[in-house]
Amino acid sequence: MFTRLLWHWLILAFGLYLITHITFLGISSDSVQDLFWAALVLILANTFIKPILILISLPLVLLTLGLFLLIINAIILYTLPHFVHGFHVHNFISAFFGSLLLSLITGFFTGYERRHSVRRMNASPRSGKVIDI
Repeated sequence: MFTRLLWHWLILAFGLYLITHITFLGISSDSVQDLFWAALVLILANTFIKPILILISLPLVLLTLGLFLLIINAIILYTLPHFVHGFHVHNFISAFFGSLLLSLITGFFTGYERRHSVRRMNASPRSGKVIDI
Protein backbone atom coordinates (compact mmCIF):
# COMPACT_ATOMS: atom_id res chain seq x y z
CA MET A 1 0.00 0.00 0.00
CA PHE A 2 2.81 2.40 0.85
CA THR A 3 4.60 1.64 -2.41
CA ARG A 4 1.40 2.36 -4.36
CA LEU A 5 1.00 5.71 -2.57
CA LEU A 6 4.63 6.52 -3.29
CA TRP A 7 4.15 5.53 -6.95
CA HIS A 8 1.10 7.82 -7.28
CA TRP A 9 2.96 10.65 -5.57
CA LEU A 10 5.86 10.33 -8.00
CA ILE A 11 3.52 10.14 -11.01
CA LEU A 12 1.69 13.24 -9.85
CA ALA A 13 4.93 15.12 -9.21
CA PHE A 14 6.18 14.12 -12.68
CA GLY A 15 2.89 15.27 -14.22
CA LEU A 16 3.15 18.61 -12.43
CA TYR A 17 6.75 18.90 -13.60
CA LEU A 18 5.67 18.37 -17.21
CA ILE A 19 2.79 20.83 -16.90
CA THR A 20 5.00 23.56 -15.43
CA HIS A 21 7.34 23.24 -18.42
CA ILE A 22 4.49 24.03 -20.83
CA THR A 23 4.93 27.79 -20.61
CA PHE A 24 1.75 28.94 -22.38
CA LEU A 25 -0.42 27.25 -19.73
CA GLY A 26 0.55 29.76 -17.08
CA ILE A 27 1.37 27.22 -14.39
CA SER A 28 4.79 27.57 -12.79
CA SER A 29 6.81 26.45 -9.82
CA ASP A 30 9.74 27.95 -7.95
CA SER A 31 11.56 24.69 -7.26
CA VAL A 32 11.27 20.93 -7.63
CA GLN A 33 10.65 20.67 -3.90
CA ASP A 34 7.51 22.79 -4.35
CA LEU A 35 6.32 20.33 -7.00
CA PHE A 36 6.63 17.43 -4.56
CA TRP A 37 4.74 19.39 -1.89
CA ALA A 38 2.09 20.34 -4.45
CA ALA A 39 1.72 16.69 -5.44
CA LEU A 40 1.29 15.69 -1.80
CA VAL A 41 -1.32 18.38 -1.19
CA LEU A 42 -3.08 17.35 -4.41
CA ILE A 43 -3.22 13.73 -3.24
CA LEU A 44 -4.73 14.83 0.07
CA ALA A 45 -7.24 17.12 -1.66
CA ASN A 46 -8.25 14.37 -4.09
CA THR A 47 -8.67 11.95 -1.21
CA PHE A 48 -10.64 14.09 1.24
CA ILE A 49 -12.04 17.21 -0.48
CA LYS A 50 -12.89 15.95 -3.97
CA PRO A 51 -15.52 13.40 -2.81
CA ILE A 52 -17.27 16.14 -0.84
CA LEU A 53 -17.25 18.44 -3.88
CA ILE A 54 -18.61 15.64 -6.05
CA LEU A 55 -21.39 14.94 -3.56
CA ILE A 56 -22.33 18.62 -3.36
CA SER A 57 -22.36 19.01 -7.13
CA LEU A 58 -23.84 15.60 -7.93
CA PRO A 59 -26.79 17.00 -9.92
CA LEU A 60 -24.39 18.93 -12.17
CA VAL A 61 -22.14 15.91 -12.55
CA LEU A 62 -25.09 13.76 -13.58
CA LEU A 63 -26.57 16.44 -15.84
CA THR A 64 -23.28 16.91 -17.73
CA LEU A 65 -22.59 13.15 -17.80
CA GLY A 66 -19.45 13.55 -15.70
CA LEU A 67 -17.90 16.49 -17.54
CA PHE A 68 -18.34 18.69 -14.48
CA LEU A 69 -15.63 16.57 -12.85
CA LEU A 70 -13.16 18.46 -15.06
CA ILE A 71 -14.34 21.70 -13.44
CA ILE A 72 -13.91 20.16 -9.98
CA ASN A 73 -10.36 19.11 -10.87
CA ALA A 74 -9.67 22.64 -12.12
CA ILE A 75 -11.02 24.16 -8.90
CA ILE A 76 -8.73 21.94 -6.84
CA LEU A 77 -5.72 22.83 -9.00
CA TYR A 78 -6.64 26.53 -8.93
CA THR A 79 -6.72 26.58 -5.11
CA LEU A 80 -3.44 24.66 -4.79
CA PRO A 81 -1.22 27.81 -4.65
CA HIS A 82 -3.01 28.83 -1.43
CA PHE A 83 -1.45 25.79 0.27
CA VAL A 84 1.90 25.55 -1.57
CA HIS A 85 3.38 29.02 -1.89
CA GLY A 86 6.01 28.08 -4.47
CA PHE A 87 3.40 26.78 -6.92
CA HIS A 88 1.62 29.32 -9.15
CA VAL A 89 -1.51 29.08 -11.29
CA HIS A 90 -2.28 32.34 -13.07
CA ASN A 91 -5.98 31.97 -13.89
CA PHE A 92 -8.83 29.48 -13.97
CA ILE A 93 -8.40 28.68 -17.67
CA SER A 94 -4.80 27.68 -16.94
CA ALA A 95 -6.04 25.49 -14.11
CA PHE A 96 -8.66 23.91 -16.38
CA PHE A 97 -6.25 22.94 -19.16
CA GLY A 98 -3.55 22.03 -16.63
CA SER A 99 -5.92 19.71 -14.78
CA LEU A 100 -6.98 18.18 -18.09
CA LEU A 101 -3.36 17.44 -19.04
CA LEU A 102 -2.59 16.25 -15.52
CA SER A 103 -5.54 13.85 -15.66
CA LEU A 104 -4.29 12.45 -18.97
CA ILE A 105 -0.72 12.04 -17.70
CA THR A 106 -1.67 10.41 -14.41
CA GLY A 107 -4.30 8.26 -16.12
CA PHE A 108 -1.73 6.97 -18.58
CA PHE A 109 0.85 6.10 -15.92
CA THR A 110 -1.72 4.72 -13.49
CA GLY A 111 -3.08 2.50 -16.26
CA TYR A 112 0.47 1.41 -17.01
CA GLU A 113 0.98 0.50 -13.36
CA ARG A 114 -2.29 -1.44 -13.25
CA ARG A 115 -1.47 -3.38 -16.40
CA HIS A 116 1.79 -4.57 -14.93
CA SER A 117 0.37 -5.44 -11.52
CA VAL A 118 -2.28 -7.81 -12.86
CA ARG A 119 -1.53 -11.39 -11.90
CA ARG A 120 -1.97 -13.95 -14.61
CA MET A 121 -3.53 -17.27 -13.82
CA ASN A 122 -2.38 -20.49 -15.35
CA ALA A 123 -5.32 -21.73 -17.37
CA SER A 124 -4.45 -25.37 -17.79
CA PRO A 125 -7.28 -27.86 -18.13
CA ARG A 126 -7.70 -30.00 -15.03
CA SER A 127 -9.48 -32.93 -16.55
CA GLY A 128 -11.07 -33.72 -19.85
CA LYS A 129 -14.48 -34.41 -18.33
CA VAL A 130 -17.33 -32.13 -19.36
CA ILE A 131 -20.81 -32.08 -17.87
CA ASP A 132 -23.55 -31.48 -20.42
CA ILE A 133 -26.95 -30.35 -19.26
